[in-house]
Amino acid sequence: MALHLLPGHPGLSSRSTLHVDSDDGTESSYGVENRFRDKLFACPYVKHDPLEYSEVPSCYKSGWKSISGVRQHVYRCHILPIKCPGCAQEFESSRLFARHLHTEAHCDRSLDEIDEPVKGLETLLQKIKTPKVTPGDPSEEDMWKVIYTSLFPDDPKNEIPSPYFDKEQGTPIPISSYGSAVSSIYGGFSAPITPSVQTPHNGKVQQDYFGSAHHATSSIGSSHAARNYTRPTTCSGLSQYSNADDISEPNPFADGNGASMPSSIRNSASTYNMPQAPEAVVTRQEVQSSTGKKLKKKLRHKTMESQVIKFQAWEKPHRTDEHITPGVYRGFWIWIARFFTFWIPSWFLTKFLGMNDFRQRLAFRQKVLFCVVLAAIYGLIIYFLVIQPIASCVVKVNFGMISNDSNFCGLVSGIIYVYMGLGGAFMLLVAVCVIKVRYTNRSFEEHKELLVMQIPCYNEDEETLRKTIESCVQSSYEKKRKLLFIVADGLVAAAGEKPTYRILLEDIFKHSDDLEIGIDNKAHTYLSFDTDGAADNQAFTALGHYRGVPYVIVIKTGREDERDAPKPGNRGKRDSQLLAYNFFHYVNYRKGWNPLFENLEFKMRTSLNLDAREAMYMLAIDCDTAVDRTGISYLVDKLQKKPKLLGVCGYTGVSNHMSSFVSSSQVFEYWLTHAVLKAVESVCSSVFVLSGCFTIYRLKWPNNRPAILHPLLLEDYAGTYDKTLHEHNLLSIGEDRYLSTLAIRYFGADCRLQYFSAATCTTVVPDKLSVLLDQRRRWTNSLIHCHFAHLNVPPFEASIWTHVRLLFVLFCELFMVFILPLALPAGAALAVISVLLTPYGWAVLLAFSLIPVVLCILCMDWTYIPFYLPFFPMIGMFSVIIPIYSLWNQDNIKWGKTRGG
Repeated sequence: MALHLLPGHPGLSSRSTLHVDSDDGTESSYGVENRFRDKLFACPYVKHDPLEYSEVPSCYKSGWKSISGVRQHVYRCHILPIKCPGCAQEFESSRLFARHLHTEAHCDRSLDEIDEPVKGLETLLQKIKTPKVTPGDPSEEDMWKVIYTSLFPDDPKNEIPSPYFDKEQGTPIPISSYGSAVSSIYGGFSAPITPSVQTPHNGKVQQDYFGSAHHATSSIGSSHAARNYTRPTTCSGLSQYSNADDISEPNPFADGNGASMPSSIRNSASTYNMPQAPEAVVTRQEVQSSTGKKLKKKLRHKTMESQVIKFQAWEKPHRTDEHITPGVYRGFWIWIARFFTFWIPSWFLTKFLGMNDFRQRLAFRQKVLFCVVLAAIYGLIIYFLVIQPIASCVVKVNFGMISNDSNFCGLVSGIIYVYMGLGGAFMLLVAVCVIKVRYTNRSFEEHKELLVMQIPCYNEDEETLRKTIESCVQSSYEKKRKLLFIVADGLVAAAGEKPTYRILLEDIFKHSDDLEIGIDNKAHTYLSFDTDGAADNQAFTALGHYRGVPYVIVIKTGREDERDAPKPGNRGKRDSQLLAYNFFHYVNYRKGWNPLFENLEFKMRTSLNLDAREAMYMLAIDCDTAVDRTGISYLVDKLQKKPKLLGVCGYTGVSNHMSSFVSSSQVFEYWLTHAVLKAVESVCSSVFVLSGCFTIYRLKWPNNRPAILHPLLLEDYAGTYDKTLHEHNLLSIGEDRYLSTLAIRYFGADCRLQYFSAATCTTVVPDKLSVLLDQRRRWTNSLIHCHFAHLNVPPFEASIWTHVRLLFVLFCELFMVFILPLALPAGAALAVISVLLTPYGWAVLLAFSLIPVVLCILCMDWTYIPFYLPFFPMIGMFSVIIPIYSLWNQDNIKWGKTRGG
């Protein structure tokens, strides 16, 4: 059976009405053969109550070839109010909306195209990699049933009707997968509003239904536009479809200041196909026929559709697995690890250390090899730059392999002078970066883009939860344009403590009725990701408004077979982040369907009156963090005004600085790492880690292409493969830094991650030394392995200058991690010797010790200077003990003690 479009019929849409050729050659213009009816999906409301909807042709007489059409029909005809695309005025009935379109000349009537980008991601994935079809992939029949249970949750699951069109309903009108083509209530055929259509009969352009007021079918078109309209996706305030003759229209890829969108975003935008308006076709013909440079220059500022047609995708789409093989140890490293650790027998590791897994034993050998090589390098540096110089140049005795008559002392002096010169130049660079970041303009404007505030929680008490939630709710960003998205990671509770999920549902958001019914009974399945890979999990959702701010609560309940486990539903923080990112990826590009996402999108539309596709940014904030009132608005303003920013973060301070000496020592250390380290990264390259405490990511670009929602980025971040020691340090204990690493890898060619000190927040830091060691072990090992990941797979399509700047910052940080544990004790020893041998050595030593205080004075952050006193004796802990402890515990992929001890 072949399907063709009917562009020539004056009363039918060339997009939505199908012409059916049967196998025997017979044709049917309006109806379809009986055997085709069973393949059309019916409206769920008709299946639920046929009598009530028997008089509504748009429901009773229509059938859809795909679930996307059913979903659009439900949202547009049964849920969302009718909203004019030109003036945003809402109407209660289609008649009022049709009258409004005929009387108001200023409303743009060309905005009724389907704006849901259903096919864009599918095109990209087909170009990149053929998706693997697994037996667990849901069928469209299962998806229809999930929609039905979301609409009618009280109906028994074993009594769900057939999703297909019934013969008793008569002859169905098939609808294409491009949208819900609703039948007119004034006629018995499908008559959706359509733009100008080129007919094959006369070669003339057929006017649309709004072209003239006396047209016979104008009322039909108006009625359909009212029913078939959905909220349009806008780009920086511009309409999605505009007149192609308007050459003076501003560039949709530019912000309000005229800045251009990143080239890698523009150059690959064609892989995310958007609906092409007829104006775009006209523009393409003009470009091809025109030879004048002036006209071509003007045509660059056409509508988004015109530009998308001219964009070119990457000739060879880039993937991480093109450069490395995730989850597989390289044979060379396996041989090296075994050869240099032959003196550690496998039976010893198995019997005494309990390492029964080969990968665990190999990880231990790699760790030992890494530490042995590092110890050898330390030994050479100590001998040639400390012991031998003191013996040959200071004491002047014959010692070791170098005699006193050689030029060794002059060589050492030259090395010391070069080292001091490089150190001085680096300090000047640090001062410039610190001043530039500190004195950045702190003014900002409020914006109205939808912001998602994602808060993962695990085992927090009510006070901690309330502090974070209240700080987000009371921020200056408009309440109706921010969405709380709280994910509780499992049904977990400490001994004698109230579970976090019960605190959320009972004490804060007042959903006690759901607890009485049982949240397990209302949970839906989704694909989760943890250290063992991908597996099914179940989660319950609750929605509402809290102090005027809409919220979504997701409680991971676990599968039925793990309800008796110690931590049912617990999958880790990375899974909580992926749940949020994958959900917004699904609603924008319709990939990765699962019952949880279908149900959650439906509830957001009905309970919150929110379209999840409107979300442009996502705030990532830890559950023990309190943001400043204007911090969120400031970061959103930077993302709005700088289109090349993929993510931004603010300054994180210490809230419990008086709880213990350990917490007090971290106040100045937090300031130093932000004011110096993040400032140098932000100015010279990109920030290597956007902290999970306070970060805002761009979900998608104004042309609807994914940013942090990039499918390959999320695939790498999911890590569904068996992991090596290196990959466990990336994914299991360093998820925040690794997400930033992937963002730089995929978008670092011309996009940046930046730090702004004007946006502030405070967090709870460890107040015990054991907790501090576990936290810094995770941070240090994550830093080392993420930096090696940058070396393995540098940013795709980046220029040489971008690589040079990134490598400069990268090697500076690796130098601080690997060399400071040696340089600090050696420097202390040389400082003591210089104080004893020279009269002014103490002055030089004091000057070097007060350099951090000088930086603090340059920034005029006077309140941090007193906290230098508890920080100074802890320098050895932060610079020597913690790095060495972390290197030896690389194979420990557990979180260890958290802030709660």
